[in-house]
Amino acid sequence: MPRILQFLDAEAAAAALADIVIEHATAAVAARGRFDFCTTGGSTPGALYRALREPSRVGHMPWGATHLWLGDDRRVPRTSADSNLVAVDAILLATSSAGLALLPATPIVHSWATENPDARAAARSYLTEAQGEVTDCTAGGAPIFDLVLIGVGTDGHCLSVFPHSPLADSAAPLTAAVDAPTHITPHLPRLSFSLGILAPARAVCAVATGAAKAAVVAKIFNADGAVAEAPARAALLDQATWLLDAAAAAGLTAR
Repeated sequence: MPRILQFLDAEAAAAALADIVIEHATAAVAARGRFDFCTTGGSTPGALYRALREPSRVGHMPWGATHLWLGDDRRVPRTSADSNLVAVDAILLATSSAGLALLPATPIVHSWATENPDARAAARSYLTEAQGEVTDCTAGGAPIFDLVLIGVGTDGHCLSVFPHSPLADSAAPLTAAVDAPTHITPHLPRLSFSLGILAPARAVCAVATGAAKAAVVAKIFNADGAVAEAPARAALLDQATWLLDAAAAAGLTAR
């Protein structure tokens, strides 16, 4: 079962997550010479990126050996407000911003080919890139990331794997083009890894904050439902750490 950490608020959870990222990054570079970090989109990563750019932390992160991957992205230009790279560009890679310390080196960002009109080819090419870059892969071809970060949607999705999606199946391809969801915004088609990248990862962090996530967090931890109903259940792994604020954890039973 995963480790569950509870915090007073989202800011405290982001600070703890930043320290966990630095810990895994340092260990990965010492062991393999690089840190392959598969990050998430949506509302989750902005606070993490700010915490990593704080003066007290920025010098402890091996930025030049860090490779940043995205678990998924929307099929929009990188400059679009709906791109999952917005927080990367505006916060993590910002050259000047109040309260952010300068990066001593620039991480390498591996972006999906979101403007390729052939979405299936774009999904395949990202997997090929990861298989060629990441130090190790499983026998089935899944890249073994040093750390995978996921957010948890109010419907229980993670990555762009929505409830009852074919990508929630254990036999799903590792990457795929995803049709625009109709039940959750933004209603845009996506490119995504499947849940198949979670179990092989050396570490997984799942973040859920705010009262709007309380019901789904309770469903994930308190019930014995199928992964298809709440795909983030796939992150209930021994190597996973779940970071919850008090509001999101409100519905948990004693553990």
